[in-house]
Amino acid sequence: MIEPDIAPGTDLVEIYFAAGLPGFPHAHHYLLTGWGGPDSPFMMMTSVDDPDVGFVVVSPWVFHSDYEFDLDTSTAERLALVRADDAVVVCVVTLADRVEDATVNLLGPIVINRTTREACQAVLAASVYQVRAPLARAA
Repeated sequence: MIEPDIAPGTDLVEIYFAAGLPGFPHAHHYLLTGWGGPDSPFMMMTSVDDPDVGFVVVSPWVFHSDYEFDLDTSTAERLALVRADDAVVVCVVTLADRVEDATVNLLGPIVINRTTREACQAVLAASVYQVRAPLARAA
């Protein structure tokens, strides 16, 4: 889960995607900032390389407490992750006209090394998760 060193409401935190993101290979440096007020769990991930590129992200456990996955070995090695605690995980939110229609990409979490701030978007193989999972499940 996100620890205080990369949390909503934190001052700017820069992260680096060596390979860029799918669809945005030219954007490598991003800033994470709080989004939606001091009590909001959401953050904005804005490209330093292209200010027109930005994403709303959130810790997946805020809305899906049972979320879990195994990170493949090559991704863990590329990010120099030794233990699960070395990683911060956020997922991209897709906003909609109606709040209840917002979705979160649980199939492609963004994994960040909390020490080096290197990041990548992992694509989970053989997963039960969706690219457009409902942000909030019906009670």
